[in-house]
Amino acid sequence: MRSPVAPWLFSIAAAAAVASSACGPSIDPAAKADIDRRVSVLQAGAVVVPAPAPGVFAPLPFAVGQWSQYKMTNDKNEPSFLTYKIVGQDGDALWLEMVNESYQGKTIQRMLVAFGSRTDPSQVQIRAVTTKDVKGTVTEMPPPVIQMMQATYRSAVAMLVINWQGLPQETATVPAGRFEGCFKTRTDAQWGPFRSVADSWSHPVVPLSGAVRSQGVDHPFTMELTAFGASGAVSEM
Repeated sequence: MRSPVAPWLFSIAAAAAVASSACGPSIDPAAKADIDRRVSVLQAGAVVVPAPAPGVFAPLPFAVGQWSQYKMTNDKNEPSFLTYKIVGQDGDALWLEMVNESYQGKTIQRMLVAFGSRTDPSQVQIRAVTTKDVKGTVTEMPPPVIQMMQATYRSAVAMLVINWQGLPQETATVPAGRFEGCFKTRTDAQWGPFRSVADSWSHPVVPLSGAVRSQGVDHPFTMELTAFGASGAVSEM
């Protein structure tokens, strides 16, 4: 059986958080105040999500409008929010947008992704990439750059390629609720020179990746699902 890939959402985010912490970018007071306010009202969710039905090993099929949001905490105990959403479709490809809100401000990356197969990461094709930095500068990557960095971009969306069959199941409680029967696995991911190992829990009811929670093993990193939806996502680019 091929090893599961979906929890890369957690491991790549963890490695990226370690990288951000190491670089030490300046803190934006307004962004910090907003993040702290949002964190202060979070609490363990009261909603109970039943365990997956027997034989269900993947999240919902992709659909425009789906979204999931996570609270991340890095090794400096600094919180941030990461949102994944599908904001459009172009033929057989989906516009996937990733929004990272931290003490340093908001950054956005949008990709046009053709998955080919939901269970085979080698079939993933990145056809367009646009980024927006904390200053609001929008950059569209030229096609030759996208082709040259295809493997790097592909790793950033590998969490959406799912294979949970055969994994142990546990309950995980996060701000979005108590999710029974989550599939648990340990992942090991690389983001540039930074590496992260994490234990993660996933549930089929969560759109896009199914990701619910992650706990760093080699770094004190956590990531928890705060909210999700099957519709309503809009682009912030």
